Amino acid sequence: MNLSKNFSYAELARGMDAALVTVLSEHLGWVAEHPDEFPHSRYISQSRTAWLMAHEEFSELGQKFTERLYEWHFKWQQRFEAESTAQAVAKGSEDIRKNKNSKDREKLAKDLYLNTVHLMVGDAQKHIVTLSGRADFLQESIRKIWHKNCPNDSYSKILPSIENSLQNYEEIYFGDIRKLFFEDQKNSIPSIARREFLETIMANDNCNLILSFYFSKVFRHISKISSCLCEFYSKKWALYARGFSSRQNLLPLG
Repeated sequence: MNLSKNFSYAELARGMDAALVTVLSEHLGWVAEHPDEFPHSRYISQSRTAWLMAHEEFSELGQKFTERLYEWHFKWQQRFEAESTAQAVAKGSEDIRKNKNSKDREKLAKDLYLNTVHLMVGDAQKHIVTLSGRADFLQESIRKIWHKNCPNDSYSKILPSIENSLQNYEEIYFGDIRKLFFEDQKNSIPSIARREFLETIMANDNCNLILSFYFSKVFRHISKISSCLCEFYSKKWALYARGFSSRQNLLPLG
């Protein structure tokens, strides 16, 4: 996760699950009271199986959904051609430009948006929902393997406790990313129609340019969200599952 300049570690701490932070505090407290009972294992909380699974499976998941995203793009191109969407946009755009009443123009633009781009955005949202579900399922599989490989001593439970306490923050983080795009595109139709869609129609006589604009916009955002999600979880589990060194600062497994 790339942290913005305005990121606050206090904000991250507030996002941690309070009950699980208590568990983490108990482990840290025990470690502080028993500094001489460090595990004999060279690397604490390491699971090579979980590390390899995260590295391979999230890479494969990202590739698979990239392929599906291109299939989605091709499907909507065909659908627009089959349903003569370009002609509908051309006719609607002409009616909008001819109308002198601003409120009527906004209503016409809204109706045209709902019957074209809005449907495409809704279908794209399903792509992200499915990807998020697959990522959650894969995460849970990796988590189970990792926990199984971690001994029950407090030293070995520090990283799992941190990971558990941040799960809620992760969900909010990616939820906000999705909302930032999809809620603007789907739920704020009047404002979108007034600002962007209407402005695009008024500025372009070529209806194909209008459709291409939204095609590229939706495709770009879905691609960005998909790659961000897979890359984040791949790096996250590469970090956690390699554990930490009991005798040196270097981390194993690269």
